[in-house]
Amino acid sequence: MERDKSNRTITFITPTLDRKGSEIALINLLQQINPAFQVKLIAKYKGVLFDSILPLIKKIFLFNGKPNRTYFSRIKARLEIRKNISSVLSKERKSVFYINTIVLPDILAYAEKKGISSIVHIHELEQMYVQLNDKQIKRLVSYPELIIANSQASAKVIENYGRKKFLEICYPSLETRKIKPDEKKYIEYRNKLNINSNEFLWVMSGSLDKNKNPFLFIEIAVEMLKRKPNTRFLWIGGTTDKEFEMECLNRATANSVSDKIIWSGDVGEDYYSYFNCADGFVLTSVKESFSMVTVEALLYGLPVVTQNCGGVSEILGMDIGKIVDSKNNSVLMANEMIKFMEGTYKVDKEKQKIRAKEFDAEKVGKHWNEILERYFNRT
Repeated sequence: MERDKSNRTITFITPTLDRKGSEIALINLLQQINPAFQVKLIAKYKGVLFDSILPLIKKIFLFNGKPNRTYFSRIKARLEIRKNISSVLSKERKSVFYINTIVLPDILAYAEKKGISSIVHIHELEQMYVQLNDKQIKRLVSYPELIIANSQASAKVIENYGRKKFLEICYPSLETRKIKPDEKKYIEYRNKLNINSNEFLWVMSGSLDKNKNPFLFIEIAVEMLKRKPNTRFLWIGGTTDKEFEMECLNRATANSVSDKIIWSGDVGEDYYSYFNCADGFVLTSVKESFSMVTVEALLYGLPVVTQNCGGVSEILGMDIGKIVDSKNNSVLMANEMIKFMEGTYKVDKEKQKIRAKEFDAEKVGKHWNEILERYFNRT
């Protein structure tokens, strides 16, 4: 079937507009999109960023806010979305659907039913595919005319399911010029957090959930403090799962490290001010298809120690940061962190900055626009 090349309208569809990696990646791409494309954006849930970003792009949400964890709230949201989705999507049938995740199978099913051209942008590794049934996975592999993966790691997963062609890689991006160390803010926020000048602060950033692995973070703190008592730890990111949050706090208390770990929660617009006051970055995640926070840490010139959790190895190299291959090994993680603290490992801040700028929004945006042009120009 030959595409109507005169219609260059793209309807971007995403679960929400919140401060999450896949959402920020899409926002940064949309800021770079070729003006020759006509763009609309649909979010299933409104999200905290909906009103503040992309003012020149028409945006629609299907449900205001996010349902809480109660059964009736989820049912209410599902019914409202189902009611809105057909009426909203039916108006976009002449555009290309650009679906910003694998976990909107209902959107892709609608596109297939109506014969709508589709692109899927994959940010997920294999653990997320359990949310799809066999029919949905088969549709994901075969129906989209183009799949864009956010890393080689995420591309490999869909290849293993059978996708063999029209599969491109486009890394997430950041506005790198806006991320740089600020000595004044460093002092200000350490004072705000009651961190002494002689304390070394390790930061982890991410939502408080099992995949981001706060239990390993706590175990690392226990191990580190045996040898480096002047060490503090900061977790930037929150959760709506208060039961899990309490489990983390209780575990820290049970291990006598609660006074050494700061759980900041969601800090909103102050995110970079909190990140900026750290002396080192540790990534504890079980799985990451990429890791935008690792790129941020490179821009701040921080020593970086991570688990081998997937796409992070596409950012770091032999001479940038340290990747620990052994899973959930707090002793090995602490050993590598201490080598940075003691000067055994040196941080080449300029080399880190050069590497991080490979993921600059302008550079990645140019590559992404080239991918879209190839898509629209082929039959």
